[in-house]
This record gives sequence, structure tokens and C-alpha cells, in this order.
Amino acid sequence: MKRSILFVCNGNVFRSMAAELAFKKHLAENNIKGWKVSSAGIFARKEPIDPKTIEVLKKKGVKSIRHKRKKLTKEMLKQHDIVVAMAKDQLEYIKNKLKHKYVLLFNELAIDKKTSVLDVEDEVKDHADNRKAVERKIERTIRNIFKRTYRVFKNASERFYLFEDFANGRKTHRNGYPLIKLYETENTFSFMSLDIPKKSDGHILVVPKKRYVELSEVPSVVLDELMVSVKKIGSVISAGNGGYNILLNNGIDAGQTIFHVHFHIVPRKSDDGIQIEVWNREHTPAKDFIRLNQKLKRKIYSRK
Repeated sequence: MKRSILFVCNGNVFRSMAAELAFKKHLAENNIKGWKVSSAGIFARKEPIDPKTIEVLKKKGVKSIRHKRKKLTKEMLKQHDIVVAMAKDQLEYIKNKLKHKYVLLFNELAIDKKTSVLDVEDEVKDHADNRKAVERKIERTIRNIFKRTYRVFKNASERFYLFEDFANGRKTHRNGYPLIKLYETENTFSFMSLDIPKKSDGHILVVPKKRYVELSEVPSVVLDELMVSVKKIGSVISAGNGGYNILLNNGIDAGQTIFHVHFHIVPRKSDDGIQIEVWNREHTPAKDFIRLNQKLKRKIYSRK
């Protein structure tokens, strides 16, 4: 199945366009096949590509710039596995206005920081009168995008497709350690995570072979196999530990960083020092407790 990534900015004539071209260049130079790479703009108004942008792109080795400005749509979001916003305002627009939850920032993938790649107008306040500053900004931004595209490719590939690669025969973890499948069924497999807590006997992941982003997408037959695997591995862990935690991070706001459903099984002992979830517990008045129950119950029964 073809992999896909969509870069989004405002006008689709600078940042997202450069990111698309940089990503395509990285794929071509490394003979990587099977990717669909696109870009779009939230507004995508009729405006020309700045001549300096074209000049810098050519310096970076982009031989042909046949770019057609595209306006972002909900359908485009559905057609791409990975959606990358160049700045925070685009991320918020995609999440809040277009109701697409799974969107990441370019810098989040590139430098592990949730910061924006700023547009010219945002960084050069006197852009209308200071052409030299505008050109410096354009060149700096495009050079940074190209410089960081390798990490964008690497991190996006891992966060969206790593487990699928494991299912399809990849034999090593990201650090070169061997991937050892601990248990396997027709539609699932289990393996040891590299993220092992101190004093722990491991940290096991139970994963469907096919990539589903959210639990609600997993077919019942696959979910049954996942639960059978969790139960089997859990019973083995219990024999040598005091118990275990079963965890599922479902959604970005719930801490999901790998966008392929997976259950964590964490062996536990009384003195292991592991803190799974810590929150401040507050007293809830009876009427609020009842109201919360009624609200959730209505939503559950109205969901088909």
C-alpha cells in the first residue's frame, strides 16, 4: 500500500511547497518508492511564487518547479496518512475547523519541538519595504526545510509505519537491536519495546499486523485476537511479578505517538517506582456525578 504525506501552510507557494519538493527530492536521491507526496494551502489565494523562492529551490537541486497551488479540503486530509502543518495556526485550523485530529507540526518531526516554521510576514515585520530581509528569510527557511527533511522522513516513517514494517518482515528495531516476535496470531503479533522501565522485566507491545490508527477502527475479529494475546502474555508475566498494567494511548491528546494501535503490557512489582498516571483527584458533587453519567450514557446509546 502506498504511503502518503501532505504538507500544509497558508498560501501553498512557499513553506508547504518547499517541504513537498524537499521530501520528493529526498525520496528520489535515496531511491525510495511507494510514496504519495502533496502540499496544500488553507487559503491558497492567487498569488505568484516569489522569484527568490524559485531561485533558492533551484540552488537546492530542484530542477523543475511545476507547482500548482491547491486549497486544502477535508477530502485531501482523508487521502493522506500523514498530515504535517508548517505552523501552529494551520494545525489548529485543521483540528478545530476541519475536525481532523491527526496532524503534526513540521518542526515536531524535524527538531522535536512544537514550534512553527514562520511565514515571511510573521518574521519580517517591515516586509513591504525591506526586500533584502525578505530574501534572507526565504533563503533561510528553504535551506532549513531541506536540511531537516531527512529527519522528517525518518520520524514520520517510524511514527506511522514502523509496526507495519515489523509485520511485513523488518527484523530490527530503530537502534539495530533484533526484533523478536514473542507471540503471533493470524492478525496480531507481540514484541518487546525498547522502552523498558528500570527494575522491570520488560515492556511488551501487542499490535495488529494491519495499521489502524484508533481502537474504533479495529475489526472485532482482530480485537478478539489482541485480547487473547494480552491475556496469554499477561498470565506469563503474572507468574514472576506482582501484576501488570495494560495501557492504550488512543489519540494525540492521550499521549499516542505511534499511529498504529498497540497495547502496552508493563510488568509490575510493589517497589518498581513506575508511575503510570498521576492526577489530582477532586471531590465531585452528586448532581455533577449524575449529570456526567447521563451525558455519557446518551452518547453511548446514540452511537451506532
